[in-house]
Amino acid sequence: MKNIKGLLILVISLLVLSGCNEDEKQPVSTINTEEINPDKETEKELLALSEKIFSLLKESNYEKVAEKVEPEHGVTFAFYADFGNPEGYGGEYVNLTKQEISKSNDTKYLWGADESDKEFKMSLDEYVQQFLLRSWGRREVDYSIITFNEPAENFAGVFNTIHDYYPDAKYVEYYSPGETEHLFQSLRFIYQERDGEWYLIGIARDVSTL
Repeated sequence: MKNIKGLLILVISLLVLSGCNEDEKQPVSTINTEEINPDKETEKELLALSEKIFSLLKESNYEKVAEKVEPEHGVTFAFYADFGNPEGYGGEYVNLTKQEISKSNDTKYLWGADESDKEFKMSLDEYVQQFLLRSWGRREVDYSIITFNEPAENFAGVFNTIHDYYPDAKYVEYYSPGETEHLFQSLRFIYQERDGEWYLIGIARDVSTL
């Protein structure tokens, strides 16, 4: 009887030990099951790209800016918010190729006009420094709010038409609320995807026309 009991105990012990080993052999998944949101990835990429371009503009480093420019479309500068509108409020848009951006020479372009029909003709760097980084060449602009693919505020006046004419485009807005509602200013960096890469196709400025 003792031998039989001992044998039973040995068999049971082996079965328990075998079960433990089987548990240890269960594969542990190392795959992150959390789905990657492509929209969030695009937002992260374009926010970083806009920060880089904004910094390069402040430095007047147009050769580096040109590296981010869409090779066929170039960059379209809209004097007001109606980017893509064929009528172009304030005058015709200025479209510059990668090569023209890279050179950043003293060529004078007609960027647009205000409501009194006063025209603003200047070089690329003058336009950037006086009308994109400043307001109407007079006030410093503090772009304290940054949004992705939507405006920080919706104002009556010239409408933001980016998605009307470029439905597949994405944009990053740098927004300055200003001291009053008529002193706001927005700077929109507009991107289009090409062969899996996002390129800058436009820079639109949104300001009060008053």
